Amino acid sequence: MKLETESASDASDTETEIPAHLRLAVCVRTVLCGPACTPLRDLDVVATRYKCGVSQAHDKGMSTWVPHNFAPVLLLGTASGGNLVIVCDTGVAYTMSPVLDVPPLPTDTILVANCTLDHDETFRVLVYDGENLAPTTAGADSAPDEAPEGGERYRRLLRFFPRFFQRTEAAKSTFVLQWVGYYEHACNFLNGTIPVGHRVGGLLTTTGDALKPTRPVRVKIPAADIERFSGTS
Repeated sequence: MKLETESASDASDTETEIPAHLRLAVCVRTVLCGPACTPLRDLDVVATRYKCGVSQAHDKGMSTWVPHNFAPVLLLGTASGGNLVIVCDTGVAYTMSPVLDVPPLPTDTILVANCTLDHDETFRVLVYDGENLAPTTAGADSAPDEAPEGGERYRRLLRFFPRFFQRTEAAKSTFVLQWVGYYEHACNFLNGTIPVGHRVGGLLTTTGDALKPTRPVRVKIPAADIERFSGTS
């Protein structure tokens, strides 16, 4: 997407590149979102719950990659049967665009995703976690997640995702079930050996709360020689 401008001193057309983060913001608003919703207390509470912090990296932490240019969003199911989108950077809620033809999500289901643009400018919504997803085993409706770091939630998401986001061509071309696995394996996304269609900007780790992911940091303390001094009296 480019913006055509005309110089006052030169009638010929020139092209000014729109910054990547603005192109992404336009796509989030026009492709993923429909009309803005009337502010509601429940939506405000959900919007303020999302926080991305920093954590110590560990090899068995459930992790995935983060695009270099991304916009975090929450996808919500409602009692009225309409799907909503909360743009985390602004806290504003919108109805999900009907053009995407996504069936109504179960009430109170919240999916956590990052939007990005691929190298070819294709708009993607990368879904990697969720809250209030149906259990993977029958008869365990009231059972809490078994893995506090998101392993059980991801297993639920693997089962949940195709039922809602792979039923129509519009949804399949926009929504992507993002890979989530151990941090030690997720590190392979950083060196470019695993192509994902866009530039990778780092890693993300899921936690016991789906709405509170972290950016894992591994601190290496360089070895240093310690000189010992003996005092004289």
